[in-house]
Amino acid sequence: MDSKIGILIVVVFGITETLEKFGLAKRYAHLIALPLGVLGSFLFLKFSSTAEYIIYGLFTGIASVGTCDTVCNVVSNIKTKNYTDQK
Repeated sequence: MDSKIGILIVVVFGITETLEKFGLAKRYAHLIALPLGVLGSFLFLKFSSTAEYIIYGLFTGIASVGTCDTVCNVVSNIKTKNYTDQK
């Protein structure tokens, strides 16, 4: 089950990043990650109650947004450091 949640986080992250690359504002793309996570949990995971689907879906959406922010911040810091090192 944990691997399926991890894969779902990566899928939601990929969709969110793709939407950002197509020009959707970052804050709206991050808001879309939450319903995508809930929808993905209903489609790809198996739980016994609706509450579990929603909780794990929200967890997936929040985790994908956190991953997105972390990766973007690290990449921008690396680019900034490489740029300042060249001067």
